[in-house]
Amino acid sequence: MQSYQLKEFGGQIAEEIFADPVPTATEVIVRVHACGLCHSDVHFHNGHINLGGDAKLPLEAAGAKLPLTLGHEIFGYIQAFGPLAKLTAKDIGRPVIVYPWIGCGECAPCKAGLDNACIETPQNLGLQRPGGYGDKVVVRDEKYLVDATGIDPTIGGIYACSGLTSYSALQKVPANRGWVGIIGMGGVGLMGLSIAKGTGFEKVVAIDIDDDRLALAHDEYRADLVVNSTKAQATSNLLAATGGLTAIIDFVGSDQTSNLAFEVLAPGGTYVNVGLFGGEMRIPLAVLSLRQFTIRGSYVGSLGELKDLVDHVRGGNIRPIPVTTAPFNETNVNDGLAALRAGKIKGRRVLFHEEA
Repeated sequence: MQSYQLKEFGGQIAEEIFADPVPTATEVIVRVHACGLCHSDVHFHNGHINLGGDAKLPLEAAGAKLPLTLGHEIFGYIQAFGPLAKLTAKDIGRPVIVYPWIGCGECAPCKAGLDNACIETPQNLGLQRPGGYGDKVVVRDEKYLVDATGIDPTIGGIYACSGLTSYSALQKVPANRGWVGIIGMGGVGLMGLSIAKGTGFEKVVAIDIDDDRLALAHDEYRADLVVNSTKAQATSNLLAATGGLTAIIDFVGSDQTSNLAFEVLAPGGTYVNVGLFGGEMRIPLAVLSLRQFTIRGSYVGSLGELKDLVDHVRGGNIRPIPVTTAPFNETNVNDGLAALRAGKIKGRRVLFHEEA
């Protein structure tokens, strides 16, 4: 099998060839057709997650080991399965989106179907286990494969992270009535806007610092209002237009974006942070009480939420975000991550394996 591996944090990713994996027990081998490049891959490539200030969470502390095969936005086809898998010969070749946020299977969150909140020893693909930057991936159990019949194979994999992260964050908003803000119109934020408009959110304001991204959000993805937060009187104009937001989802997670959120939230509003930019939040506790804010964190999403999202996509409710594609090779992997780090990718970059 072919794999593109990170051997040194911050270093170049190189192609390696290994013997094809042989599935055991409930394992399933998925032949990878395409895998999206996600901003989380940039954090993983760096070898740490920025916790704000000078604090960093090293990936080794999260169970990651080098060499590491990144990639968690995987669309592929069932190729083989172990003797205990609940599959038959008819499943060979079936298209699937791989749920990558696999937990230990034993802790309370895992037993409740919340693998993404595993507190023991998570087994996430592309972090603790080899991911989709290869032509095959080993999945522990067929239950983590979401049927992708009728889904575009080019973009299907991005729903496992970009889509799921957005969908799960929106599920944490108490109601879809009133004004909801989305901060950050990168790939995940734009996906969040598309999902919000496709699932019945009443009024959505898109917030970013890039006018081109905001124009795309308004013209193509039906944002009801767009705001460039760097402009003079952006906050007062937003408040005048909306009367205050009932909820805001922050896909950036910086000091500036969290401060902005609490300036424009209406009393009783909900702040959901998703972004891993490395910001820190400081809010007087009296303000928290007097304005009755709710503060939530959101990290990717559950397997059940991914299945619900795929049903929405299959039903034509979700407008796809812009995607650029390129074949898997060392140059495209490394250049793609560099472009992502530099903020040069609008929407998503997806790499695919050319058929032999």
